[in-house]
Amino acid sequence: MFLPVSFLVVLLAGWSAFWFVARARVHDAITIWLAQEAEQQRRWSCPDRTISGFPFRFEVRCTDLRFVGTTPAGSVTGSVAHFLAVAQVYKPNHVIVEAGGPLIVDSGDGGERLTFNWQSFDSSAIFAGNRLDRFSIVVAGPSVRAGGEADGVEVLRAQSWQSHLRIDPERPPEDHVYDIAVTLHEARIPALDALLGTPDVASIVFKGAITEAAPFTARTPAVELERWRTAGGRLDIDELGVVKGEQRLQALGSFSVDDQRRPQGHVEASVAGLEPLLARFGLGGRSSLILGGLSILGGNRAPANAETADAGLTPLPRIEIRNGQVSVGPIGVGRVAPLY
Repeated sequence: MFLPVSFLVVLLAGWSAFWFVARARVHDAITIWLAQEAEQQRRWSCPDRTISGFPFRFEVRCTDLRFVGTTPAGSVTGSVAHFLAVAQVYKPNHVIVEAGGPLIVDSGDGGERLTFNWQSFDSSAIFAGNRLDRFSIVVAGPSVRAGGEADGVEVLRAQSWQSHLRIDPERPPEDHVYDIAVTLHEARIPALDALLGTPDVASIVFKGAITEAAPFTARTPAVELERWRTAGGRLDIDELGVVKGEQRLQALGSFSVDDQRRPQGHVEASVAGLEPLLARFGLGGRSSLILGGLSILGGNRAPANAETADAGLTPLPRIEIRNGQVSVGPIGVGRVAPLY
């Protein structure tokens, strides 16, 4: 009669031993990762880090998480109020992260401060070995202010923001091709309102892919772009959609860097609701003529993303950059300099 009880005691003792051994390995993995980040001149500090979650998961908690380091944008310091990473014991390669705002980012050279805040911040990362396979971020109520939370100037405020990154399942992993999807819903952007002269909220959708993607490092943008160029990297825009009141834009295209370090590629776009914008610049009486001319220069082609295009879109002339020359339709309009 004591056999089942004995078996249960042994099972619980074995599971407890397994969890604490695995917890020690999680601690070691975090220590190794912090050391690798330090080698890349990125230093993270969390004085009260804890690892809990017994018996079926691991929870890494940290308050006042701080970052000091060098990024392609220069020297940066940042802090976030609360951080929680969770992984199930039976699925350690899937990590879910929650963060509590605000996130405050300061330029290390005494430049501008940016304050990011949100109602909720959730992200999910799935690893295949040491390689990131999928990564998603979902933010409710994001806002960005230049300066402090109380006295800063609002740069952006939205209902939600989502971004998703995954390795393209239809291409070999060694090609390092990632699919990208970003959605910004019901955003208020004061700078865009001032440009377009309308307070309507904006929604933005981007879908595309980047080839020859590499891990983020502390190297300068010139070094990163050169590595990407020599590897044959390319950014494909499969869909770019912007809706702001009656004004709409849909576009697709592709970009890379040529052997002279200049951008090259093309964009095909279609627009609707340009009449108020033309009127804002004193061209309201000529809007029909201007839109007709744009349609002719566009070759009367189908709108960009014709399969999902909204009605009433006017195709714009194809914008192409080749050998440093910028062309709008058949007309050359200027030249571009090397990026670095």
